[in-house]
Amino acid sequence: MQYIMSDTHFNHEKILYFDKSRADSLNALGIEPTIENMDIYLETTWNDVVKAEDTVYFLGDLGMFRKKQDFVAQLTRLNGHIVFFKGNHDHSDQIKAALKAPETAIVEVVETAKAIKINGVQVWLSHYAIDLPYPILSVHGHIHEAEYQSAGMINLSLDSDYMQTRKFGAPISFDELTPLLVARQKQIAQLYQIESENKRYDRLIERAFDETITINKPTATQRHELALLVDYLNTNDLTYTDVLKTFNIPNEDKVLSDQVKEKVALTGFEFEKTTTLQGNIGEKND
Repeated sequence: MQYIMSDTHFNHEKILYFDKSRADSLNALGIEPTIENMDIYLETTWNDVVKAEDTVYFLGDLGMFRKKQDFVAQLTRLNGHIVFFKGNHDHSDQIKAALKAPETAIVEVVETAKAIKINGVQVWLSHYAIDLPYPILSVHGHIHEAEYQSAGMINLSLDSDYMQTRKFGAPISFDELTPLLVARQKQIAQLYQIESENKRYDRLIERAFDETITINKPTATQRHELALLVDYLNTNDLTYTDVLKTFNIPNEDKVLSDQVKEKVALTGFEFEKTTTLQGNIGEKND
């Protein structure tokens, strides 16, 4: 079996203060939230799930250890072959010491990130939260209870919202994680389609007004007009939502019909993809 785990923070004296949910989880289990009790519980829970022959992709921040011998000892007590992703609390000298100790069962150390497939789904594993382009999913730790509101980012920190829906502190298997990955892929695909439709709609507007409209980088005139609009709304205690309601303008993503799409000028890439033809790339004149 293959598992993922992140941010155990063994021996981290302040972690129960920083992550209130961690203390709450221990209390809910009838365990007094102390560092000693947390360490025993997390180690036991890991070993109850992971067998010696299993592989664990550990996404960093094993704990806070003053001595590298303690770091090595903690890894030695954990079951499984470990692919270790270096977190911000994992010191290089400790990792080097662990690599020299075969009893730690570290099979690979990843300094930054690693691309793998989980049951056919392409993911990017890293300790850090990295927002990646569609369709690659970013599976990460590091941010604990915080969450980035992006469908492509999956937080597997021990204290994350998703991991708190499971048994506290238990590594998650590839098979258990797969339905979430597939659901996120579908969600991203839908968002990508909506974005594509809106870009087509923008081109219709540009053709109607015979100008290029770029909201991200408005012209001086557009900035002036937007400033006047915002000033008017503020002066009259209005919002954009009020305006949309007044003029009965639906606030929803534009979805174009096939008939309307045909009226939109094709880009070069779309032309080539649709017709399988290539544009004239020109010839060199000697």
